[in-house]
Amino acid sequence: MAVEWTITIEGKNEFGDICRREMRITKSWESLFDGDLGLSINDGKKIMVVLQSAVVAHEAETYSLFRRVCPDCHTFRPVKDYTTRQIRTVFGTVKVRNPRWMLCRECHLGIDAAFAPLNEICPDRATPELMELTARLGSTMPYRQAAKVLAEFLPIEPTETHATVRKRTIRIGERLDDQIMRETWKARDQADDRHQLEMQLPGDRRKEFVISIDTAHVRSAERNSARNFELVVARCGRGGRGEPGGRYFVTGSTAQHAIRDRALHALEGVGYRGFGDVTVISDGAEILKRLPRAMPKPTTHIIDWFHIAMKIQPMQQIADHIVRSRTRPFAILPTIGRDIRAEKWRLWHGRVDRAIRDLERLLAKLQGSRQVSEFSIARLHSLGVQLLTYIRSNRGAIVDYGKRHRAGLRVATTLAESAVNSLVGKRMVKKQQMRWSLHGANMLMQVRTAEANGELRDRLRAPFRQPEANVLPLFKPKPPLLHAA
Repeated sequence: MAVEWTITIEGKNEFGDICRREMRITKSWESLFDGDLGLSINDGKKIMVVLQSAVVAHEAETYSLFRRVCPDCHTFRPVKDYTTRQIRTVFGTVKVRNPRWMLCRECHLGIDAAFAPLNEICPDRATPELMELTARLGSTMPYRQAAKVLAEFLPIEPTETHATVRKRTIRIGERLDDQIMRETWKARDQADDRHQLEMQLPGDRRKEFVISIDTAHVRSAERNSARNFELVVARCGRGGRGEPGGRYFVTGSTAQHAIRDRALHALEGVGYRGFGDVTVISDGAEILKRLPRAMPKPTTHIIDWFHIAMKIQPMQQIADHIVRSRTRPFAILPTIGRDIRAEKWRLWHGRVDRAIRDLERLLAKLQGSRQVSEFSIARLHSLGVQLLTYIRSNRGAIVDYGKRHRAGLRVATTLAESAVNSLVGKRMVKKQQMRWSLHGANMLMQVRTAEANGELRDRLRAPFRQPEANVLPLFKPKPPLLHAA
């Protein structure tokens, strides 16, 4: 026994014409024993395909008719020809009529050109929603898995393979990258007209703009390049500890001007207008030292306290082991544990010169005690040399961390570390051991960054909100001039 359901879809356009579509779904009682209760995913796909076909065909026909009217003389434009066009949507591929209109011969004298109106609303032969969904899934999960998810829940064509997902994701990333570059150039041209409207309150933590920046290493797929390449990952915001971290940005270029432009663009999203205190927090890598030198003044560069503490921590553990063991090195260096704790205290309070002198004195004692056949002494000396080199190369960026901490300001690149894990690590490095090209990784990160900033949909819809873009001649005569001629 079976029941046949007839679904009728009826719509009325602006001219009063009625469009009607019908479809039938057969449900068998025997299928209830197999757990087939209600409409299945396949039934829903069939319904949405029919509904989408009717809606898209109506909208395409209405827009084509609207664009046939010349906006100047309000007459119909001549017909070039009629073709068919396939538009891919989230609910299947729809084949519609695709006319081409000639430019009005009265308003465009001597110009013989045609345009397709559907190219204006669907330039990619796919709807922006499908492009956005594909890019979002492609940036979140592997391309093959994203293609399987799309085919599982949406009535898309078999041609929507992992290659299609990859190409669309990279294409969306290129568009986002171009948009950011144009916005950066526009902001650079308008730099003289910008004013930062804010009141500087004493003790206000939000008056400081903070850039937490770090690098991520990605395995390269190019044979003639190095094994790994670097992506610069940062998070720009304002405010102290416990407040929102701000906006993300990722760039595959390690050039000084590229990092600076991306940082300024991200800072503009949180209120920066070329004035105010800017603080760059990094781990001291040579690539990241380029940013503070290129930023507008005043800009302060701070070495991440976490990296300093992690270099002192193993030294402290070895010293505590020597003290607890009560072996021969303890008799030679009885105050080794207290000296290392004092070294950490001086660095925390920004006393760099005193910390360097004490560390040099401590290394001299360790050097004199190396005749003792003790591995811990040699290891402690090696770690001390590394710490001394790190402090000397970054002495200008070591500040009074205790004072900043008591004021509620940031002293570590925690935001940048979390950005590396969430944006790069989960997609490229930690969860998925893959090889990438620099261009592909950079474009994919633009999509993930826009999604993390919550602006992916707005950026993809922005070109469609622009005024009417048509092929215009260099000189477009008006009707009065035409009559005079």
